[in-house]
Amino acid sequence: MEDHKQIQVQSNAVEGIDFNKLKIAVRNNWMWIVIIFFVFNFTAYLFNRYTKNLYQSSSDLKLDVKQEATEFGIKSAIEDQNLNLISGEIEIIQSRLFLSRVLDSTKLDISYYSIGRVLNEELYQSLPFFVSYNSNPRSLLNIPLYFEEERNNGFTLTIGNNGEEVKGTYNTPVIARGVTLTIVKNKNFSKGDEVGYFFIINSRDLLLDYLLTNLTAEPLNFNANTIRISFKDHNPYKAQNILHKIDTLYLQYSNEQKNLANKQKIDWVSNELVAIETKMEDYENYFENFTLQNKTNNLDDDLKKTVLAINRIDSQRFELSQKSNELDQLLTNLEKENFIISLSQQQALPASVSRNMETLEQLYLEMNKLKLSHSEITFAFRQKQQEVDALREKIISQLSELKNATVKNLEDANKRKQRLESEFAGIPDKSTQFSKNLRFYKLYEQFYLSLMQSKSEFEIAQAGSIQDFKILSPATFPSAPIFPNKLMIGGIGFVLSIVANLIFIGLLYLLNNRISGVSEIERITNVPVLGVVPSSRYATDIGLHVIDHPKSMVSESIKTLRTNLDFFKVNSNKKIIAVSSTVSGEGKSFIAMNLGAVMAVSSKKVILLDLDMRKPKINLPTEIGDKSKGMSTVLIGKDSWQECLARTGLTNFDYIPSGPHPPNPSELLLNGEFSGLLEELKKTYDYIILDTPPVGLVTDGIMAMKQADISIYIFRADYSRKTFVYNLQRIININKFSNITTVLNALPSTGEQRYGYGYYEEPQNKNWFQKFIKA
Repeated sequence: MEDHKQIQVQSNAVEGIDFNKLKIAVRNNWMWIVIIFFVFNFTAYLFNRYTKNLYQSSSDLKLDVKQEATEFGIKSAIEDQNLNLISGEIEIIQSRLFLSRVLDSTKLDISYYSIGRVLNEELYQSLPFFVSYNSNPRSLLNIPLYFEEERNNGFTLTIGNNGEEVKGTYNTPVIARGVTLTIVKNKNFSKGDEVGYFFIINSRDLLLDYLLTNLTAEPLNFNANTIRISFKDHNPYKAQNILHKIDTLYLQYSNEQKNLANKQKIDWVSNELVAIETKMEDYENYFENFTLQNKTNNLDDDLKKTVLAINRIDSQRFELSQKSNELDQLLTNLEKENFIISLSQQQALPASVSRNMETLEQLYLEMNKLKLSHSEITFAFRQKQQEVDALREKIISQLSELKNATVKNLEDANKRKQRLESEFAGIPDKSTQFSKNLRFYKLYEQFYLSLMQSKSEFEIAQAGSIQDFKILSPATFPSAPIFPNKLMIGGIGFVLSIVANLIFIGLLYLLNNRISGVSEIERITNVPVLGVVPSSRYATDIGLHVIDHPKSMVSESIKTLRTNLDFFKVNSNKKIIAVSSTVSGEGKSFIAMNLGAVMAVSSKKVILLDLDMRKPKINLPTEIGDKSKGMSTVLIGKDSWQECLARTGLTNFDYIPSGPHPPNPSELLLNGEFSGLLEELKKTYDYIILDTPPVGLVTDGIMAMKQADISIYIFRADYSRKTFVYNLQRIININKFSNITTVLNALPSTGEQRYGYGYYEEPQNKNWFQKFIKA
């Protein structure tokens, strides 16, 4: 049940926006709001004031290439040139090679600056002096050289910040870090309010980066082949002049590059043709030498001829082998005295040998006949036998010579066969090599003819391609800067200041968990609100406020509290009023003292008991003579309450201080002495007001509230946290209190101060700002 109530209270607490709380947040932090507004707008002003103006000059170009070469039927070369024409031209414009030519044609190597009281400005056309150098300025590149004119036509150069000084005179060379400089005064220059001058000798890399950074080329219309070129700089004249130079050089440079591209193609083709001609000459020499070496250039016929020659040689070898065998047979027969030869053998022998064989055969027959009639020792037989032997030896000699010749011829035939067989084995390799070289020769021949045709096409394309690039809009003069946009930046600063203040106020509103008005208490809890005590411009920690300032708003509100107590029926049977709070500093003791004083003024006898025995008070309604006596000594029975009673300066208003700090204040309030004391005081006093300890810190206050007829729970505006209200609700639910009311103390002077008390007069002659922050 308790959790349900608390959840319901919390849900009610977040409904809507508390405009009163929002107004308080604005009022309490109006100075920070003004500071935030000032900071953002002043920052925008400083940005506009100390940011150099940036100017942009732009021009429009139309890119067009006339295709005159198409009359010859050459289309591919022209189509290649028109492919991504705009993208290619933009790359050319933004290339370092082209921008290097721009640097060569412009005088940007030295930059002149004037030292202003706020910003340094670059001098472009109107220069106070002219600087030239004859040697390599490497040691002075990108270093500011400050110029200070002196009397007698002299000057002083300071190299860098706090660098070395070099003195010189106009029109006379001066050496600075090994660089010879000559400065010539410009007599037509009129000095303004600038403080001084300096110049910088720029390096080429720095200038290229400067051009690349500030140059922009973008397509304007793809269908019309138009592009827009723009250049930015802090000096409008410089931006226009550089862009004009870029446009002029680009027309020349682009034409050169297009012709250079065709020329490079033609040169490459020419070089390739020369290389191919050299290779073809090598192949032709190979074919010539091959023909001379092999006596032919048709190896297939040679292969056939070699086979036939080998067959012939084989036939010869066979015949020679047979002839040699026959000769061996004849020699063998002659050795055996077999002189009979066949007809084929006779035909194979030379005629002289054949005749000798026939003669030998006749002589052998004659000798055999003679042997029949004569003895072997006879002269005729022996003579005949000698003739046979002589002729046989002669024939044997002839046959041996013939055999040797045959063997030699056979060996020669074998050698010829081996040679032919070796040649036969090498012919396929020669044929393969020859065919391979012939194939490469034909490929080079075709490639040569193709390159000759391409060369002709490129030459015709070069002659027929006519570039027609036009400047549609020349470089414009930027009369107004593109950055910073002062109105826009000022507006941004103003909007950001408003947004930042809204965020700041929103954070204050969201992070503020303190009670700012009665409505918050009423949303969170159902405990009735007895009244509101506004904040006072007087000191509230000295004396009784309702007595010292009876006509003040605080006094009127406390009187209203006294009146509102009648609605809670505080009669003769209900005399005890407990005043408590969550923590110290919420004004609990202040309300208790002044409420008692108001009651005393109404002819009621009132006594105030200080039950906060843990912490002695500084603000007391009267002087305490003996500080060793008080509530702590009364509750332990050491002193009677009459002995500890302190009379205030107000009739019917008495006070008992807390006394010395006891070790067990909670136990003192639990014993019967405290209840007996209250019953005894009821006999003497009309009202007993209990100034209890903070219930959020100790339990003493709850014990005192249980003894009271009615409890007043104090919250302090812009001090007490919303959790304190939840804490009050928790105390009520736990202890079952039904006689508790709340008071909102120290509420700032807002419209809510009229809630539940007296009157209030609005100060006159307040302007709207005072009404807003003081409300």
